[in-house]
Amino acid sequence: MLEGMTMLVNGCTSGIGAAAFRLAALRGAKVIGTGRRREKGEALAREYDARFVSLDLTDDDALEAFFADLACEGTYLDGAVNNAAITQDAMPLDRMEPAVFDRLIAVNLRATFRCLQFEMAVMRKRGGSIVNVGSIAGKRGFKGLAGYTASKHAVIGLTRAAALDGAEDNIRVNAVLPGTTRTEMFEKQMQTRPGGEAATVAGIPLGRTAAPDEIAETVIWLLDEAAGFVTGEALTVDGGRTVA
Repeated sequence: MLEGMTMLVNGCTSGIGAAAFRLAALRGAKVIGTGRRREKGEALAREYDARFVSLDLTDDDALEAFFADLACEGTYLDGAVNNAAITQDAMPLDRMEPAVFDRLIAVNLRATFRCLQFEMAVMRKRGGSIVNVGSIAGKRGFKGLAGYTASKHAVIGLTRAAALDGAEDNIRVNAVLPGTTRTEMFEKQMQTRPGGEAATVAGIPLGRTAAPDEIAETVIWLLDEAAGFVTGEALTVDGGRTVA
């Protein structure tokens, strides 16, 4: 499916990013992963005969150096997944510390923007596919999650604009919007979300959370040439939650 392609997965050390890393490797891609948790990333890379680079995507100098190294070694990216993100404790907007909001924007939005800049510059030569992992919080409001929701709304807008900017060079840019997925981020959110896990799952028509692999399958499809006429889309994978 991705045989012979080189894929970059940012934020690969857990959850959806780790699932996308594994699936891309199993489908025949040469995979490069980045993340801040070196031990987990290196273990994942060893398991799948892949490559991991410890990287803080909010560090402009480190990010520029990473892509410069790829260029120096002649590595061309056929696809990229921008998955790195953080969440927040649920709290009313008027009680949120500005620093919390700023950090959410830095990781969830600005880092995605910077990654897109470097990835698209590489892909101008012969095209490629980029997938930004957003959230259904980009389509609706969530009580107590103003900063997270704002950042994920912005990711959808960024995706659509990037798709238009890349189209003439056959660069496809799409977003996947997961619903409630059983990841470390989900576990953290449930600690402060009103009603906790029970209330959250009660709002999902399929009556359960998603497994990371279920979201990753959509990511992999968008990376593949099978989705060659799909760009600028924000595909929702949420068990029916946003239409209920």
